[in-house]
Amino acid sequence: MRKILIGLLAATLSALAIGATTAPVTLLNPSGSTAGQAIVSTGPSTAPAWGNVTATALGPVAANTAIANVTGSSAAPAAAALPSCSTGNSALKYISGTGFSCGTAFALTSGNLSQFASTTSAQLLGVLSDETGSGAAVFGTSPTIASPTLSGTVAGTPTFSGAITFSSTITPSQTAGIVGTTTNNSANAGSVGEYISSSPAGISLTNATATNITSISLTAGDWDVVGNIYFSTGAGDTMAAGRIGISTTSATQPAIPLYSALGLFSMGPSNEISAIAPAQRISLSATTTVYLVATAFHSGGTLTGQGIIRARRVR
Repeated sequence: MRKILIGLLAATLSALAIGATTAPVTLLNPSGSTAGQAIVSTGPSTAPAWGNVTATALGPVAANTAIANVTGSSAAPAAAALPSCSTGNSALKYISGTGFSCGTAFALTSGNLSQFASTTSAQLLGVLSDETGSGAAVFGTSPTIASPTLSGTVAGTPTFSGAITFSSTITPSQTAGIVGTTTNNSANAGSVGEYISSSPAGISLTNATATNITSISLTAGDWDVVGNIYFSTGAGDTMAAGRIGISTTSATQPAIPLYSALGLFSMGPSNEISAIAPAQRISLSATTTVYLVATAFHSGGTLTGQGIIRARRVR
């Protein structure tokens, strides 16, 4: 009888011990655990034990998703879809409280400046660290350069393929030479050094009448113009005096002292004389015709005038 009582007591104590391990969480014995651990099954043949819950214990989620909380407040993590961002210049972008999206306007370090929006000269200047001067960027075709300063001598032989316009005077701080052409070519139209001339056949001159010997058309700019006229008397003609000049008014001599005067003399038939028209600065704001004008005082026959007018652009 005594043995039976001892056995019943042992069974009761065992049942009580087992009941203690299945009591509510507040009654579990935390002995042997660390913070963050949970009771984890170790299989059908061994007792559960404290252990860490790893990510592999989470259920599977759809492809291209992330476990996250993309709401604007505290919430349990959930599977959040990730968009495809596999094209060039794209990247995954996260917007707080909204979720993930695909950005497609990102610049690449392997790309050039065409990836960016239009950039002004001032904006470009803001990212340079070794610039000199100020204002707009200058390129090689017909630039207008304001207040340039040459800080040293010109190295080598500069080549200009077109006109360069300076809106103010160049002020060199040292001697700086500009190399001219090294062959028998002509300056481009509009460039410094542009040359224009005209030398037609001779024409008959009426006594005491200003007559156009020839003319040239000059575009806007600053020009030096000079001319020469050759008078030739015909049979029975006598020349007593003459005038030659350069004028922007047709068949009109310029004012004194801008014309040359020949005389008083008496040059008989079949003789010749020539004179040079004073060089003039012709400064133009628009295309203008410039004339070489002759006035001859003669009688008795035919007098012929032939000449040449030449202009050189100085700036």
